[in-house]
Amino acid sequence: MQHIYVGFLQNTVFELFFYFLWWSVFGWFLEVVDRTLETGGFENRGFLNGPICPIYGFGVIIITHVLAPLKGDFLVLYVLSVAICTSFELFVGVLMEKTFHAKWWDYSEEKFNYRGFICLRISLLWGVGSVLVICVVHPLIEKLVAKIPYLGGNIFAAVVTTIIVIDIIATLSDIRQFNMRLKQVDYIATLLHDKSIALGENISDEVLVLNAKYEKLSEQIKTSRIVRAFPTMKPLNYTRTFKVIKSRISNKFRPEDYDEKYENTRLLIESVPAAGTDDKN
Repeated sequence: MQHIYVGFLQNTVFELFFYFLWWSVFGWFLEVVDRTLETGGFENRGFLNGPICPIYGFGVIIITHVLAPLKGDFLVLYVLSVAICTSFELFVGVLMEKTFHAKWWDYSEEKFNYRGFICLRISLLWGVGSVLVICVVHPLIEKLVAKIPYLGGNIFAAVVTTIIVIDIIATLSDIRQFNMRLKQVDYIATLLHDKSIALGENISDEVLVLNAKYEKLSEQIKTSRIVRAFPTMKPLNYTRTFKVIKSRISNKFRPEDYDEKYENTRLLIESVPAAGTDDKN
């Protein structure tokens, strides 16, 4: 890796790998700290299972190579940093939405946002962070990477790359399972509604079985790492079903979230004892 030179980036693959790794891990750390301060508890942030957010790694490599020549002009550096980081965040957000049929973060409640993918406040913060990275932090990282022994570094890079590939495969499998479970919950909700069962009526064994499946799948969805890592994530398919599940996490039901089918399902589910409980509870 140390001998493979990427001319247009003026770095070797060895150097680029460690730049990418450092900033991906650092980005994950920032995300975890931000979420911990918000919720009071640790949550593993990021698209992958491991402590790494690739969007930060790729983002820093882009801005450091494109904007490094502008270190002496802070205003131009800041403005271009905002523009590039915002464009990159928008591109990644749209790409992930098209690829995985979900919006993974949502700034819709922020002022001056565009489709929830980007917003002015975050863009301005990207600019500040980029200036600090380019002028202060990344030069230090370059010096540290230059001191990494080639043999040990290559072995370490090979191991980490293998782990990341395995993590990507596992994450794609998790997303597939998540979507399948959401589809199953939506189907069960349809079955329950089609039976036209109202509160107060006798509940058949079939409905009890369906409710048990509904509860189990809903629990798996709302406790999944995907939901915990991306609390504002919104699937494009089965949106109403996901809203029901998410609202049950906070025990806050908003009538405007449901149509008749989902409201009837909610009433039915609330009337059936959850698995492992009895009527006294």
